[in-house]
Amino acid sequence: MIKLDWHQTVDFVRRDWNKNPLRLTLETVNWLLNIVIAGTVSATVPNTDWSIVYPVIFVAIGISIYSAISRESFGLLMTSLTLLVIDSIGYYRILVL
Repeated sequence: MIKLDWHQTVDFVRRDWNKNPLRLTLETVNWLLNIVIAGTVSATVPNTDWSIVYPVIFVAIGISIYSAISRESFGLLMTSLTLLVIDSIGYYRILVL
């Protein structure tokens, strides 16, 4: 069983920073981008301007793909690639329709 406390979390972040500070920085940016994306969509539905939102989504997915590869995480990589395909189809539809 995993016991979580803030000391373990701080230690994890410290170890992650020491191992790969670029990845940790990008993952933090990715987290913020996802908050911005979710906030923008929820605040603008049903008139969301997807021509602005999708490029931000693609930046976040790109960060996720980099993180997955650098962490050697198959699950995160497959999730990110699946979202890339799905969002690419949606973006294509926005551009063409």
